[in-house]
Amino acid sequence: MIRSAFILLIAVTALQAQTVAPATLEQMEAIYQRELSTRHIPLISQYLIFLQKGAVSTTANASYLAEIARVQELLKRGGVIDLAAARAPQPAMPMPMPMPEAPAKPKEAEQAVIALSPALSKGSVSVEATAKIGEMEWRVEFMAAGSYELHLEYACPVLSAPLKLMADLAGQQIEMELPVEKITKDAETFRVLRLGRVTLPADLRGRDLRITAGDKSSSSLILRHLLITPAKPAS
Repeated sequence: MIRSAFILLIAVTALQAQTVAPATLEQMEAIYQRELSTRHIPLISQYLIFLQKGAVSTTANASYLAEIARVQELLKRGGVIDLAAARAPQPAMPMPMPMPEAPAKPKEAEQAVIALSPALSKGSVSVEATAKIGEMEWRVEFMAAGSYELHLEYACPVLSAPLKLMADLAGQQIEMELPVEKITKDAETFRVLRLGRVTLPADLRGRDLRITAGDKSSSSLILRHLLITPAKPAS
């Protein structure tokens, strides 16, 4: 009788272990994934910024754009890297090379922590260096807390009235106008216009940045880059 009861107790304990163990393993896996995400996302985001800057500084940027798409998809999945896939050989990317006969970069481009081009915008399938815009949107995967200046590198050869410009990032809006006297002599001549400042009280992760010039159907502004630079300390 005692032996039968002991065997029954062992069977019940084993059954309970079978039901508890999967739940415990699932909890451990969730903790593991969360810890990996916390460590991986800042590093992957910095890599994405490097890719974005590389893509706008070379004419052979197809490999960069493909890698940007892969990294953005990785961030959408939480930033957890499949180590087996990561060990597989990856296609070599060309080193960034200056665009032939390109003018000197503006100082804002040299200072930029993020440089966004039309080819990097959401839904873009073009690799053109510039684009006429009424509205354009990018996904910003990571920006550290702090203050930043937003600048447009633009051409605008024809303007009959001031052009209303607006930038929207993480709920912060900047509004200003491009005055008629700041048009460019042609569509190949570019200038830099400071849009304004945004201040992030905490690190920004996975948010959209939208620029509007006039309205969505407008084509007065030709955009080459949206440049984000660290803000200068207040004097």
